[in-house]
Amino acid sequence: MNCYECKKRIKDFLNDSMNSKTCIEFVEHVKSCSECMEELSIEFLVNEGLKRLDTATSFDLERELDDKINQTYSKARFYKNFAFISSFAIFIVAFLLGLFLSTLFSY
Repeated sequence: MNCYECKKRIKDFLNDSMNSKTCIEFVEHVKSCSECMEELSIEFLVNEGLKRLDTATSFDLERELDDKINQTYSKARFYKNFAFISSFAIFIVAFLLGLFLSTLFSY
């Protein structure tokens, strides 16, 4: 993912509306690009700061952004791995079923 694509997808990331593959690419880019990380931080701070202006509670938005990045990345990796394992399991079941049916009808 390049910087232009990354900056276009910041709102999608903040709204949790990315698929796993795109999310992984986004987070990996943001972690390696200080310019995009700064852009993400600004968007997050503005959005969350405005939402919480009226509350009297204290908050640490930088930590919350780090938590969001790490949790979203972990979840995306899990879903990507789960999809791969599920596809592999379906392939194995189909193969075994085919093997079973071929031996059943070969007599």
